[in-house]
Amino acid sequence: MIKKGEQMYRFLIFLLPLCFLFYLCQPRQDSRKVDQGLIGAYYGNADFTRIKEAEVLKHLDNVWDEETGHGSSWSGIWEGMIVAPAADLITFNLITNQSATLEIIPGIKITIKDGPDTNKMTIKMEKGKAYPIKIYYSHAKGGEGRLAVKWGWSEMAMSSITKNNIYFTAEQAANWNWVIEPEPQSIDFSQLLRVPCENVLVYYQPGRFCGWPANNGVWIWGDEILVGFTLAYYQEKELHHSVDETKPSQSVLARSLDGGQTWKLEEPENFVGHRGEAKTLTKAIRFNDPNFALRSREQNFFFSYDRGKTWKGPFRYPDLVGKKITSRTDYQVISKKNCLFFLSAEEEQVQARLQDRAFCALTTDGGISFKFLGWMTDSVSVRSVMPSTVRIGNMHFISALRRRYDQKYENKPNSPRNWIDVYESRDNGNSWQFLSKVSNTDRGKHNGNPPSLVRLKDGRLCVTYAFRGVPYGIRARISSDNGQTWGEEIHLRDDGRTFDLGYTRSVQRNDGKIVTIYYYTTQELKEQHIAATIWNPDHFFRRHRQ
Repeated sequence: MIKKGEQMYRFLIFLLPLCFLFYLCQPRQDSRKVDQGLIGAYYGNADFTRIKEAEVLKHLDNVWDEETGHGSSWSGIWEGMIVAPAADLITFNLITNQSATLEIIPGIKITIKDGPDTNKMTIKMEKGKAYPIKIYYSHAKGGEGRLAVKWGWSEMAMSSITKNNIYFTAEQAANWNWVIEPEPQSIDFSQLLRVPCENVLVYYQPGRFCGWPANNGVWIWGDEILVGFTLAYYQEKELHHSVDETKPSQSVLARSLDGGQTWKLEEPENFVGHRGEAKTLTKAIRFNDPNFALRSREQNFFFSYDRGKTWKGPFRYPDLVGKKITSRTDYQVISKKNCLFFLSAEEEQVQARLQDRAFCALTTDGGISFKFLGWMTDSVSVRSVMPSTVRIGNMHFISALRRRYDQKYENKPNSPRNWIDVYESRDNGNSWQFLSKVSNTDRGKHNGNPPSLVRLKDGRLCVTYAFRGVPYGIRARISSDNGQTWGEEIHLRDDGRTFDLGYTRSVQRNDGKIVTIYYYTTQELKEQHIAATIWNPDHFFRRHRQ
């Protein structure tokens, strides 16, 4: 006599193998799914040579031109998985006005040479099953490029492939060096270090793009703050700066007379100097004028004696290193005619997509002549640019620099690293030594961000910067030992909409609060605008869960 419990046990033993067999027979997506779209890379030439950077093809209906693509001659390879929409014969239609190949399952492919043209193939598929897909695209003819893949079957006319039906795996992402950003919901924001702060709108205009204060400069006289930025026209772009390149842009200023609480736009006639050719300076600058301001941009400089209301220039930097100068604004006034300039120049040995190396130069005659003092970093292969420098003592200077290094691989995109380093000079800029690393400025997916270094009234150092990774935002770190070590990362903002933000410039007010100015984009204000965060560097807290 078999007991009831034993009957149930035998039934389960019989049932479990059947359940497992049923599970194996079910079509299903790959559990290693990472993200929607196809992963790959683009190449600098149309013949799939000169590999550049990893890239995700978000959908299969694309139009590129020289602004939204990668130039007039380039190519791309993308791969992933495509999920069958039905158990049927699925017809794929490849469409392009350039050259392209579509491969679904290795060896099953169609090609178009020198379109415009279309080409079709039909494959028997199982509903819900994921199949490997690979696309080759060559943009050789210049102008606009079109690449689309559509599908149809017995119950569906030819239509677009939804983005939910294409994805790539972790293995494919690793092969193309693609950086996987964390999901925002996976971040424990309650554990992040905060400070009391107030966010202020410096300048916003619908339909316009505002950007890059670090490229233009910031100056402070008591409660009066002046900041420069670029004003362009907005055009939404996912992988590039959201600037409409077909329309003009200009460099402008915003001024605050109340410590950064309110701002007014100014457009001085000669702030950027596009209206005249650069000249050689013949009359010495009075660097110690109380209302003095100077702006560097690439090989030229401009200066003002009335707090930026009018500007003289452009004046040309001399040939200091035998290479093109790529400077932004960073200088330290020593005396009436003496001033240190922290510049950069193109360096072909730098192993990064953008090639710069920072150096220090000195003028002792009011800017009429300059002397090269020394390179600010010892590594030629690592990018160093956009120094932000403070004076510690008579001959002691500390500078924060933007760094980038692209690890090279054969037949793979370079893997970029972006961070901020701090260097010091104890001999008036002639030689420089590494002090410390401050922070990474993204996860290796974009181009990082430059630092803004401020020496606080109590002697501490504060670096502000943007983080171009999830969560996008503005951050800071403080050092109490002249840059040898840095405190925990302070999160000023984490509500950025995309990577296209940052380039901070910071100043400290008389009341001890820091005003950090940057360009930004949020869900509420999608166009990039100029914002300022006014914050207290002495009061830290962690946000509690709501």
